[in-house]
Amino acid sequence: MQLTTKQLDKKHADKKRQAKRALTLAQALTQASAALLGVAAPVTAVQAEDHGWQVDTAALFYSEADGRVQAAEPVVNMSKDFGDERILNLKLVVDSLTGASPNGAAPASVAQTFTGPSGNATYEVKPGDAPLDDSFKDTRVAVSAGWQQPVGDNLRLNVGGNVSSEYDFQSVALNAALARDLNNKNTTLSAGINVEFDAIDPVGGAPVGLTSMVQADKGGSDSKTVTDLLFGVTQVLSRNALLQVNYSLSMASGYQSDPYKLLTVVDAGNNLITDPDPGNTAGQYLYLYEARPDSRLRHSLFTDFKYAVGENVLGLSYRFTTDDWGINTHTLDARYRFALGHEMYLEPHVRWYTQNEADFYRAYLREGSDVAISGSMVTPQLAEASADPRLAAFDATTVGLKFGIGLGRDSEFNVRIEQYQQTGKGDSAPASGHLAGQDLFPDLSATTLMLGYSFRW
Repeated sequence: MQLTTKQLDKKHADKKRQAKRALTLAQALTQASAALLGVAAPVTAVQAEDHGWQVDTAALFYSEADGRVQAAEPVVNMSKDFGDERILNLKLVVDSLTGASPNGAAPASVAQTFTGPSGNATYEVKPGDAPLDDSFKDTRVAVSAGWQQPVGDNLRLNVGGNVSSEYDFQSVALNAALARDLNNKNTTLSAGINVEFDAIDPVGGAPVGLTSMVQADKGGSDSKTVTDLLFGVTQVLSRNALLQVNYSLSMASGYQSDPYKLLTVVDAGNNLITDPDPGNTAGQYLYLYEARPDSRLRHSLFTDFKYAVGENVLGLSYRFTTDDWGINTHTLDARYRFALGHEMYLEPHVRWYTQNEADFYRAYLREGSDVAISGSMVTPQLAEASADPRLAAFDATTVGLKFGIGLGRDSEFNVRIEQYQQTGKGDSAPASGHLAGQDLFPDLSATTLMLGYSFRW
């Protein structure tokens, strides 16, 4: 996350703002804690001198290549300082997604027919094409609110909550964070907690894991609970440098699977198998719904360094995560903001990400070792499995550029464009059968455009 970059730029603009640097930098971890816990970051003392509303608006447009997922996301964030560090934050997000989404099945040299989530329609995938469900669509509305106030000398409390709703998913979360300033406000310690309650109500019901698509053994709705803990420290290293270190722990329990993801089952010759269920009059191939563990424990370590070079600002961050699903990730992020004069700036951005696959990731399942078939009976030989590419091993890079221009006091317009490229690792196709020569993890390319406008009201 980006911490007080705009404020750092402004502080180097004149000596009056430089005198307030220590106070503003010491507030940075409170802002980071709020964002990580789902609360909009509070405005700083410099921004809120007139105690008005700070309004930040943005519109994000995301597009994957080859007609895959498209997204549009308007965001409105409002912050008001009532004095004495009592700050109210309100945020509204609306997501609209359409396009074609991978259903998890493997591409094959034969045509494949799938039943939609409702069970009332089917769609066909041509030989060699990645199985995509082109009926994918979703709309999410999320509202969050947060309140910050002092609760003692050099101690601030931040509490909040958010509500999110989609057609098949609802979420409610509550959070709280404490930040304490030490060392003449050059050091800030922070701790926070977020508790989220999710209700999942998939179209057609939540499928029983590792049962066949044709059999469609589905139940009703399900639920999940996620608890996040955050501990961090921010240190002002000098008049120009700021370092932040956060450790977070995430504990999830309940329904973790994607109810719309499938796995292909092949025989010893790597050929697709016709589902043996007596109700399979259409002769569809055998696909099983994925099954993930019903709990997940994840650790994360995040470091962020900011350094002001004249009126320019360098930002470097690194994040490492590990969980009991066997996934380890590394993320490196670099930004450099060039002040162009006349309240304008350019900010190039480079991000590199890598992860290994989950312990239960499978590009496809094999008859015998993974699935036993006897007559019309299909019996999984493993407890969890998923072919979701988000759980596979892959590398990803993001390259982007942001341009911003001040339009007056506390007013700014900015535009950002980024290109994302994801490349899978491993999962080579077998040399024979229907899967021979298939790209089991095709590259993913996506473009993001974001327009932003901030002003004081």
